[in-house]
Amino acid sequence: MNILLIGNGGREHSIAKKISTSPLLTNLYFTPYNPGIETIGKFIDIPYTKESIVSFAKDKNIDLIISGPEQLLVEGLADYANENGIKVFGPSKSGAILEGSKIYSKQLMKKYNIPTAEYNVFYDYESSKDFINSCNIPIVIKADGLAAGKGVAVAMTREEAYSFIKKCFIEEGFGASGRSVVIEEFMKGIEMSALFITDGEVFLPLIAAKDYKRIYDNDKGANTGGMGSFAPHNLMTESLKQEIEKSIISPLRIAFKNENIDYKGIIYVGLMLTDNGAKVVEFNCRFGDPETQAILPLMKNDLLEIMFDTVNGKLNRHKLEWSNQYSCCVVIASKGYPNNYLKNIPMTFKTSPSDYIHCGTKFRDGDFFTNGGRVLNGVATGDTLEIAREKAYKLVDAVDFEGKSFRKDIALL
Repeated sequence: MNILLIGNGGREHSIAKKISTSPLLTNLYFTPYNPGIETIGKFIDIPYTKESIVSFAKDKNIDLIISGPEQLLVEGLADYANENGIKVFGPSKSGAILEGSKIYSKQLMKKYNIPTAEYNVFYDYESSKDFINSCNIPIVIKADGLAAGKGVAVAMTREEAYSFIKKCFIEEGFGASGRSVVIEEFMKGIEMSALFITDGEVFLPLIAAKDYKRIYDNDKGANTGGMGSFAPHNLMTESLKQEIEKSIISPLRIAFKNENIDYKGIIYVGLMLTDNGAKVVEFNCRFGDPETQAILPLMKNDLLEIMFDTVNGKLNRHKLEWSNQYSCCVVIASKGYPNNYLKNIPMTFKTSPSDYIHCGTKFRDGDFFTNGGRVLNGVATGDTLEIAREKAYKLVDAVDFEGKSFRKDIALL
């Protein structure tokens, strides 16, 4: 099969590594550029638009487009590709809006009795501020639209809450994405990332993972796209699996049918394990990052075969199988991330650069340089979580560049 992979982050590098082992793969093309993926596939320098992507796919007889990031899915990549006879592993626009609009997602959960935090929706600064003045603190505020994982504030003080809504409504820091917000109750508990491969009816659960969003150790500092992860999550039990199926997946399946949502891809269910059961923090319409980096090394199945059968409505043929090992991913970031950070910093390795998952690097004149906020992932597996963690941090120690930043507490339970 000829495959076109969209996206150039660590998630996409992980997907590329996994599908490269499939006997079904003939050619792997990818865009935008990632020097790690280039060791596996062929980079295609085309505009990052659904029109250019589908045009290339038609010219090269692409059998499947795999979309890593959410943006193009929210813009309707799958719909446009399907109109042109090209299959996409990723939901239609009607499914991607679950991530594209926090308001829509919360309203759908309320309509189908899917457990989530109590919330209110606001469209201007003054009414938001008035509501904040009446709330118990802490509270959670979310920009309605996409914001690269940075459109959420867990406000521990009213001043932090005022600052965030000011960024949304007055400073327009998130553009159109921040012109409306969801303000919801702060849920106490432990987070869990539960991902499912689905064709809209069959939901195959991947092993659950633990993600670390805050920039600093002990979950301090700003929210990021994710600073590390491990799998499997230590709190996933058989009874919790049944609870998630009954209270979340079963009504979501009904919602897809009733709302005519065409969904063939990954549904990411961000959970909070509270004293009152598992509740949904958010839905994402794609693989998580960096959870994917920890999950896929433990999968025994042919991921490409499963993806192809998903888009063709044949997912019921499959049952996922997993290694008994553990996996740990540590994100190596640039100083200043998730805000302003330097690029083009030279990197030195004590081991092979191919030992890493590449997130934000570039290769020039025989050397690697930083090219993003999240630069590399140190990913390792082991018979225990402690062994996997130790091996991952050895990879962290084996690369150096000015301003290297990372959390030291990934996979410490």
